[in-house]
Amino acid sequence: MPQKSIHYSDASAAYLAARSPEGAINWSGATNNAFAILAYIAEDEKPDLSNQEWEEIYNIYAGSDLSRIALPINLAADVLDHYGATLPSDLPEELRQLIEKLHKMTSAQKFAVLDAARVFWAAQE
Repeated sequence: MPQKSIHYSDASAAYLAARSPEGAINWSGATNNAFAILAYIAEDEKPDLSNQEWEEIYNIYAGSDLSRIALPINLAADVLDHYGATLPSDLPEELRQLIEKLHKMTSAQKFAVLDAARVFWAAQE
């Protein structure tokens, strides 16, 4: 496989160094392992949503740049913003229920939702 050239931020390099024996980073191995862990979390933590709920999620993130995710992840606020609502009570019941589900999700589940939306839209291009 051809070699790729990437730039590590100071934070990324520090993350890898803190997890490497004596700070001796195996850059390829550490990076590939980090991606393997992310892929595992994205699949393992993907919540069980209805097809209608997934369609709603995909529509909310249509056209969004999900390569840069603002932290902390707040999916419920993203739904409100998408519809220009201030409160969940401003929305139909099915969206209020979705907002409640999204609000109760763990950070890993929220990441998995965004990852699923990112994969969905990448496949459409």
